[in-house]
Amino acid sequence: MSFDVVNTLVGMDLEPRGERWGSLSYCVIDAVWSVAARYDQVVVPLVRRVAERNGDGHPLIDASLPLPPDPLPLPALLERYPSAAALRCDTNGQLTSTRGGITKADAVRRYAEVLVDHEVTDLATAESLMDDGKRWDEVDQALAAVPGEGQYGVRRGYLWMLCGSEQISKPDRMVLRWLDRHGCEVTVAEARTVLERAAEELTVRLGRPVTPWMVDRAIWKAERARPAIGRVTAIGFDVAGWPPIKNEATSLFAARHPQRERVERLLVAAAAAAGEVGWTAVTEDIALDVTVRSPMPRPLGDGTNFLGGIADVLQGRQVSPNLDLSHLGELGRVALFADDRQIQQIMYRVVTGDAPSYSVQVTVL
Repeated sequence: MSFDVVNTLVGMDLEPRGERWGSLSYCVIDAVWSVAARYDQVVVPLVRRVAERNGDGHPLIDASLPLPPDPLPLPALLERYPSAAALRCDTNGQLTSTRGGITKADAVRRYAEVLVDHEVTDLATAESLMDDGKRWDEVDQALAAVPGEGQYGVRRGYLWMLCGSEQISKPDRMVLRWLDRHGCEVTVAEARTVLERAAEELTVRLGRPVTPWMVDRAIWKAERARPAIGRVTAIGFDVAGWPPIKNEATSLFAARHPQRERVERLLVAAAAAAGEVGWTAVTEDIALDVTVRSPMPRPLGDGTNFLGGIADVLQGRQVSPNLDLSHLGELGRVALFADDRQIQQIMYRVVTGDAPSYSVQVTVL
């Protein structure tokens, strides 16, 4: 382990858990949606929205106190949202992967079904499960079969952290980036070992218990607060399915618009990419580059309508009493540029693909 890692951690915010979600349902939703999504801008509001829609106005609880009754046990979640489409109405349409992934709403339901099948229905039974190593391993492996797992089980590790485990860490891209800057270029699996050893050494140095959860959280908070170095002038990402089509007077953002699912997929992908590179909506002239992958010689839509739809969705939106964006939640604020009149260069191409998808790149000129 790099000497610099532990020395730096000594002066960081290594504090015990303060608040936590009060329901296993909230933990599952957080764990699934946190992959490739901005946490404060997308994930937290989304979990709070599900809680509020189910009568819970205070979804966070004091982690130092005994667990109260779970306000939304997993069987109640499955009954309240009998399909992924039903859950998507209170969340969003983000996919677990831009290439062939399932919706995160579907992944949440599958997680819930696996846990209920193993008689893990609320936070209390989840905590009991984590005390039974053999049974916990069985459940953990069953959850690994849900698409969107990612490398080294980061999503599952994060779920158990949310459920109260102090010994598991989730070395995501921010933790790995921090370690790399401090002389530890490691894989996710190796990073877990680094955090465990750091927690052991810090416990001795500080004369108080320091857990891998505390180390993981301190690094994550520090990296999130770190200002971006240099300005990002290009952003690119992939989106599953066909692009939204702009070919009628009705706004693409209308709640009942037939293109709604395509609009949400594009916004979710754009938000994830913006969070990854630190992109904020630009006001300069830009170039728009779109590649559509089609399993047929000609896509189900023409280039001008696809380009118009993408540009319309990715531009800023003026506040208007005639435009209700409440159904989009935080996605209603996602924009890569202020106005589509900034587009001064366009590149559009169609290539062969196994399934419909497309790539978008926006470059500041």
